[in-house]
Amino acid sequence: MLSQKKNDENTLKAVSIITIFTMVMVGVVIVGWIIDYKPMVSLVNDVSMKFNTALGFFFAAGGLYVSLKELKYYKLINFICAAIVTTLAAFSLMGYADWNVPNIDQLFVADNYSKEFPGAMSPATALCFMLLGISLLSIHSTQTTIKKFAQFLLLIVLLISLISTVAFILQVPNEKKVFFLQTMAIRTSVLFLLLSFSVALKNSSLGFTSVVLGKREGSKLLRKLLPFIILVPLILSFILLTISAKGYFSMGFNIVMYTVTFILLSLIYIVSITHGLNKADEKRRELEASLRNSNQELSHFKHALDASSLIAITNTKGVINFVNDKFCETSKYSREELIGKTHRIINSKYHSKEFFAQLWDTIKSGKVWIGEIKNQAKDGSFYWVHTAIVPLKDSDENIIEYLAIRQDITERKVLSQQYDTLKEKNKEIEQFAYIASHDLQEPLRTVQSMTAFLDKQYRSQLDETAIKSFEFINEATSRMSQLIKGLLDFSRIGGNKELTIVDCNTLLDTISNDLHQNLIDRNARIQYSGLPTLKAYEVELRLLFQNLFTNAIKFTDKDVKPLIEVSAKKDLGFWQFKVKDNGIGIAPEHQTKVFAIFQRLNNRKDYEGTGIGLAHCEKIVQLHGGKIWVESELGKGSTFYFTIPNLA
Repeated sequence: MLSQKKNDENTLKAVSIITIFTMVMVGVVIVGWIIDYKPMVSLVNDVSMKFNTALGFFFAAGGLYVSLKELKYYKLINFICAAIVTTLAAFSLMGYADWNVPNIDQLFVADNYSKEFPGAMSPATALCFMLLGISLLSIHSTQTTIKKFAQFLLLIVLLISLISTVAFILQVPNEKKVFFLQTMAIRTSVLFLLLSFSVALKNSSLGFTSVVLGKREGSKLLRKLLPFIILVPLILSFILLTISAKGYFSMGFNIVMYTVTFILLSLIYIVSITHGLNKADEKRRELEASLRNSNQELSHFKHALDASSLIAITNTKGVINFVNDKFCETSKYSREELIGKTHRIINSKYHSKEFFAQLWDTIKSGKVWIGEIKNQAKDGSFYWVHTAIVPLKDSDENIIEYLAIRQDITERKVLSQQYDTLKEKNKEIEQFAYIASHDLQEPLRTVQSMTAFLDKQYRSQLDETAIKSFEFINEATSRMSQLIKGLLDFSRIGGNKELTIVDCNTLLDTISNDLHQNLIDRNARIQYSGLPTLKAYEVELRLLFQNLFTNAIKFTDKDVKPLIEVSAKKDLGFWQFKVKDNGIGIAPEHQTKVFAIFQRLNNRKDYEGTGIGLAHCEKIVQLHGGKIWVESELGKGSTFYFTIPNLA
């Protein structure tokens, strides 16, 4: 569109220059006649341009210029100018026909240079002016038939003026020309060529100009052939006439040479054009193949969008022009019910007016709007959509439509709300566990203190059964204290958490030092090397490894030296750690239970503890966004795996 507009502007500019050039040229001739200066009215070896002819050109060019510029009263001025041109031509033609009409040939100035028909324009000139004047009269017509007829008249003017121009170039003497063209000056012929084509450009989509200037392949080929068709015969004819005038060869041989040369040049030119057309055809085939592939890709994209997304296209006022089946399925409205409506039909009234005002401000500025919208279906149910609204623009960068692509996220939204609710509940539970375990410590300590006081004060007065009862009470309160402490520690995991860079090799060095005495007592070893540096919660990660090591040492037969091997491998987006031991192992039916809080799988007399260590491990791994599992076989040890996201 921009290219067409620029072409129209360039055409208007060129025609304006031609009209001004014409008025200047004939203005010189008019002045020459008035001051009686022959060089201004006649070129060397050419007939003079008559005063009436110059006057006709002046009005024709003036009328065309005013019409192109659309100046004030341009239609009236064009009509007057065309009428003057047509009238001058009509009087001249009637004079040649010996009709009894007033002689206007020397009405304005006296022609002292012409021997025959002084002051009279040639019959060809008069006819061309008649046809040109009629064409100018129809230049503003709205009827296609009249415009086409005007284009046909202009083509006749072009042909007559072309014949006269070629005769001048080939130096055909005036006396050898037909009477019709004898007194037509070269300037007259050229100006007719320029003006008639300029008038034809006013309606360039019709007649011969549409064929010459069209964008189709035939018109492009014609424009390539036109210079050859005009210039080559003209040049060859000039050479032929020159050779004939010198008498070098006979006329018959000259015609043979003309014919052979023309055929040869035509073949060369056509072959060169054919070569270019073949290349263009290859390029066209490549473009067609590329277009087919692009269309296939677009078809796939459309199919994918239609299958997964709700698509709607609206005009700039928000009126729906198109919806796909997915939109109808989700909204429960038919296509007929939606087309012609705005999105108010599915408005849930959940969002504020400011929300939609901001949306419209964004897309009207040409930017893409992305967000989540709650809509209401025809049956009254609500659904959430993740929406992207894209402004579609024309070649002038003006917004013409809006494309809305939506994904139904209702299920995700519900799950998100449930997750948020669950997080709140978990937070409340953790706070309750913390408060409960913290508050339980005080009465428990009171019981322990009072039991110890009574045992000390009255031990000598108690029998064996009472002493045994005090031992059971002490043991139970001590175990309960450990359980409460474990619950308190469990509730604190993740509190005030902050990600830091942790070198796992350095971390295990520290843990090994902390467990030094325990390792010596059991003659245990921890092997590790080449562990990664992570972005993690250092305190929690340390507790994770420490619990796994402590359990590995604890749950190993007394006659076996505990061996713990730690390794890690990098996977897609995370590190997978492996902690392998040679302990007593875990039965298959118990491997899913080991991470439950306070879950004990062994007799308390054989292995002391609260059964909360692995629950701590699972919570720590989940805190990092990973998962933990165990592979084990009774009597052959256990291997614990856990993943930590690679955030470093």
